Amino acid sequence: MRRLQQLLQARIIKEKDVLYFTFKKHIFTGKVGQGGVIGKCTWQKPNEQPRSIFDGVRMIQHQAYVRTFESLTDWTETCIQECLDEYHTRYSSWKRVRHQKKDVPMEVLFKHLQRSQMTNSDQSEGRSILLYEQIASQKQYIDMLTEHGDKWARWFQQNFPDKELPVPPIQTPVLETSTSEPPAAQPFVLHSDTGQYVVLHRINEVAPPECVSWLKANGPEKFKDMLQTIRQPVMYDPAVNGINTWEPVDIETSKRFVHNFFNAPPLSAASLPDSRN
Repeated sequence: MRRLQQLLQARIIKEKDVLYFTFKKHIFTGKVGQGGVIGKCTWQKPNEQPRSIFDGVRMIQHQAYVRTFESLTDWTETCIQECLDEYHTRYSSWKRVRHQKKDVPMEVLFKHLQRSQMTNSDQSEGRSILLYEQIASQKQYIDMLTEHGDKWARWFQQNFPDKELPVPPIQTPVLETSTSEPPAAQPFVLHSDTGQYVVLHRINEVAPPECVSWLKANGPEKFKDMLQTIRQPVMYDPAVNGINTWEPVDIETSKRFVHNFFNAPPLSAASLPDSRN
């Protein structure tokens, strides 16, 4: 279905609505007809009155024929070429042709139609652009309303300094910027031939007493040596459902155990399960 016909069917435009565009100070107008065709065109030269164009009635096999246009591109190109003898132009019709009563480009009306027909399942790039354009329009509209409200408040205070505002001023809410806290621990998942290990490395934090005692008893180099003996790389594949195998423990079982451990709600000390190495 043609764009003009879609706008007409959606009642965004109506029959007999006037469309117009300008080119080198020449003004062309046309009226929307049934089915979204454009007819009853006029041409206004600079400093002159508008006159009708393309209004001659022709008879073809005893049928009356009046020239109409089924698209904005067809209409604008015909006006520019046949009336002004301009043939080497690229005229963006939907951006330049305006709706006279609404005083907006036809492109704005068609994008409004597209937004009204969007569904949640539409995930195209065009949908994102339409939403961003709508957000920009709404923000500009809010700024305009805020500016008008501020002007009215200043006018009222200047003319009635002893009276309070009959309507409280609009307070723009200040959004608090949330500062994300840095991570307190960084997990490392390691595996070896004899078992699976999870090490939580604390970042910028003093080690607890038990860690200090272990380091004093074994020395800071022993843990480093233990990590160097692990030849296989760090594993971070997503966990998948399956049957756990504990003796010996396999990689998928260890990943499921770690995943469930961090997702499970906190338990009391009495209900904690036996830890596995």
